[in-house]
Amino acid sequence: MEATGVSLGKAALGGALGYATSKAAEEIALQLGVERDVNFIRDELQMMQSFLMTADEEQSQNKVLTTWVKQIGVLAYKVEDSLMDFGLHSEKRPFLGCIPRNPGDRRRIAKEVKELRAEVEDVSNRNLRYRLIKESSCSNPTAAEEQFATFVHEKSSVVDLHQLINSNDVNLRVIAMWGTCGDIGKTSAIQEIYDDPKVLKRFGFHAWIRLMHPFNPQEFLRSLVRQFYENSHDEVGNVLAKMEKMDQSDLVHVFNALLCSNSYLVIINDLSTIEEWHCIKKYFPDNKKQSRIIVSTQQVEIACLCTEKPYQVSEFKQLSCDQTIYLFHKC
Repeated sequence: MEATGVSLGKAALGGALGYATSKAAEEIALQLGVERDVNFIRDELQMMQSFLMTADEEQSQNKVLTTWVKQIGVLAYKVEDSLMDFGLHSEKRPFLGCIPRNPGDRRRIAKEVKELRAEVEDVSNRNLRYRLIKESSCSNPTAAEEQFATFVHEKSSVVDLHQLINSNDVNLRVIAMWGTCGDIGKTSAIQEIYDDPKVLKRFGFHAWIRLMHPFNPQEFLRSLVRQFYENSHDEVGNVLAKMEKMDQSDLVHVFNALLCSNSYLVIINDLSTIEEWHCIKKYFPDNKKQSRIIVSTQQVEIACLCTEKPYQVSEFKQLSCDQTIYLFHKC
C-alpha cells in the first residue's frame, strides 16, 4: 500500500477527530441527546487511526487493505463535514440559540448523527470481517500479559456481563473491565448491554460518562445529572434550563436526591488513575437497590483497585488469540 494512502488516511482522521473531541462537540451532542452516538463515532475513528499505524511494508501489496484505507479517508472527510454542519466545530461555549429549537430540525439532526454512526460502524467492521490488519493496535501484547500476571494470580472461567449486572445482590456492585489490547472491543461490549431495554428497565436512572482529563468533578456531576434527567424522559429544553441554574452545591444536592431512592446504572469510560476513582466513588451511595457501576480502564492495576475486595477476575470475551477482555468483580 502506498505510504501516501496511509498518510492521507491519517490526516483525514486527524481532522475529523479534532472536531469530534472538542468541548463544543460534547456540549451540543448532549443538548441534542446524541452524546453516545458522537462518542462512538469518535472512539471508532481513534481505533481506525490506531489500525492505520500498524499498516507495514508486508501489507503494502494488499489491495483490499488499500481499498479499506481509501474508504476510511472518504468517511473521515464526511464525518468532519457533517460535524461542521451540525455546529460541533465551534471553539466557544455554545449557547442555547446555537441548537435548533424546532423539534423537527432536532429530530432530523439526531437521525443524521445515528446514520453517520451506522456508516462509521460498518467501515470499522470491515477490518474485523476481512481481518485486514493482521497485527493488533497493542503496543506490546506480551507486556500487557506480564502486567496482568503481576496483579492477577488466579482467574475464573468465562462470565457473562448480563449475569453480573442482573444478579439479585442488592448491594452496589462495581464491575471493572480491562483488555490486553486497550480499548479494542470494550466499547461495543458495553454498548450491547447499555442498549438492551431489558437491562435498563431494572434501573431508575442510567448514564454513560467518558472522563475528561484532567478530571473535572463539577463537569462530571453536571453530565450525570443531565443524563439522568434526559433518560427519565424529561424534555431536553427543561433539562437545559435546569442545568444552567445549578451551581456546584445545587448539583450535589440534586444528584444525591436522585440516587437516594433510585437504582442506577453508570458506565465510566477511560478511568486512568486511582485518585480519579476515589473522587468519583464518594458520589455514589450504596442505597441497597441493586445499583451497578461499570468501569472501563486501560490499566489492570486500576481495575484491581476499584473493585471491592475480595474480588475475582473472569474472562469475558476473547477477540483473538492475543486479545482478551477481562471482568473484575466481587466474589
